[in-house]
Amino acid sequence: MKIIVFLCVLIALSSATEAIDIFNTLPKTDFGKTILQTVQLELSNGSAVDSVVESLNEILKSAEQEKGAIQTNLRNRQTQCQTRQDDAQSVIDRANAKRADDERKLPLLNEELISKQEQALVKDSEEQRNNDKLSLITATREQQKQEYQDRRNELTNYVAALGEAKSIVSGLGSVSFLQVNSNQHYLKFKEAHPTPRGYGIMVELLLKASTQAKTPEQVEKIVATIQGLIDSIYELQKQELLVDDAREVEFIRQREILLLANQTLAASVAQLKAQVLHLQQDIVEVTNDVNTNKSIASIKTKELNDWVKTCQDEEKNLRAIFDSRVGQVETVNQILIIFNSGLSQELRKSIAEIQLN
Repeated sequence: MKIIVFLCVLIALSSATEAIDIFNTLPKTDFGKTILQTVQLELSNGSAVDSVVESLNEILKSAEQEKGAIQTNLRNRQTQCQTRQDDAQSVIDRANAKRADDERKLPLLNEELISKQEQALVKDSEEQRNNDKLSLITATREQQKQEYQDRRNELTNYVAALGEAKSIVSGLGSVSFLQVNSNQHYLKFKEAHPTPRGYGIMVELLLKASTQAKTPEQVEKIVATIQGLIDSIYELQKQELLVDDAREVEFIRQREILLLANQTLAASVAQLKAQVLHLQQDIVEVTNDVNTNKSIASIKTKELNDWVKTCQDEEKNLRAIFDSRVGQVETVNQILIIFNSGLSQELRKSIAEIQLN
């Protein structure tokens, strides 16, 4: 029985010591000082324990409300921060995705641009070759025309000379008069054609022979020979005209082929150059998009980091305040337990002697 009493005494003494220790820690905080002042004031005024407990319950209720408000504020701020961070991260993700997509497009656009430029150069070169061919066949045709006209004039002159010789030889008059006129005509031809060629040689020989005709038989033979040569020259002119006409037809055919080909090439080159301009504009726009999205991602990343830092600091401060309120609630609860367990005179005295500073 004595042991039980002794243990009860020890427990009571231990509880009293703990209570005194709790009250001694109150001056360390502003809230603790407020609790201590309230308790000391109530006790010094002779208030009953129930009155002190009621005051402590009011303080506890206020602390609980503040704790709840802080906890609500903390949750709301966390939600707000998470929303802001999610929004910023969403913008960053979209900007990075668009940038990556544009960066994949750029090599393909550059490759297509080079291909179009090379195709345009090939078409340009082909068009230039056609123009060179056109210049060449035009120059060749002009030369052929000139050669044909010169040849025609030459043969026409031969025919004229033969015709005049024929008139002289077959004309009326003495042999001596005939020979004089024929000789003059021959010399005139030699002067105009000092180095005859082809039919010119035959004309020269006939004109020379006409100067030596003395008998009617010789004259008749010369005239027939001259007429035969004239007919031969006429036939040659017909053949050369057909050849020149065929050359003209072939020239026109080749020229039309080249002109048509160049029209097609010019249209292709114009289309390719338009595509090149469009691709160059696309490359500029895509490059600008890459830089823009890179800048957006950088700005939003900094904004996100700032938000994270701000939210972390605010959460840390709110948690510190919340933890402080939790500590305050625990302190009031501990003191309420002490008062509800009974307040000895010795404990009253000890509480009254605690200094606030």
